[in-house]
Amino acid sequence: MEKDYATVNVNTKSIWIADDDPDDRMIIKEAFEENHYDNLISFFEDGEKVLMKFKESPDLPSLLILDLNMPKVNGLELLILLKKNEKTKHIPVIILTTSKNKLDKQKLIEIGADDYITKPYSFDLMIEITKNLIEKYG
Repeated sequence: MEKDYATVNVNTKSIWIADDDPDDRMIIKEAFEENHYDNLISFFEDGEKVLMKFKESPDLPSLLILDLNMPKVNGLELLILLKKNEKTKHIPVIILTTSKNKLDKQKLIEIGADDYITKPYSFDLMIEITKNLIEKYG
């Protein structure tokens, strides 16, 4: 992520979602649509693709949603990298995980995650979750 961010576009609202499960990506996408979210949503199959997007694009997301367990670069590794970088540490990060362990949640929050969503979730619950995310992060 060694890049000059002098031309970073911070005015455009966008959400980047990294999850290797296509069904989860579809549920999340449809839940945002149910809430009439019309800003840009970009999907990634793994954390490595997110890192590549940071290197290629001058634009930064207004929110990043990361699956904890992904191939190549997982959500925890990506969270650590982003929170150590001056240009990306301000981006709110929500972690998706199957873990219900409170110590896992505490560790992720200490590292810099803004919130933690436990899978599995129903479509109705995801509609409510995305509504809250839109209200909080735009």
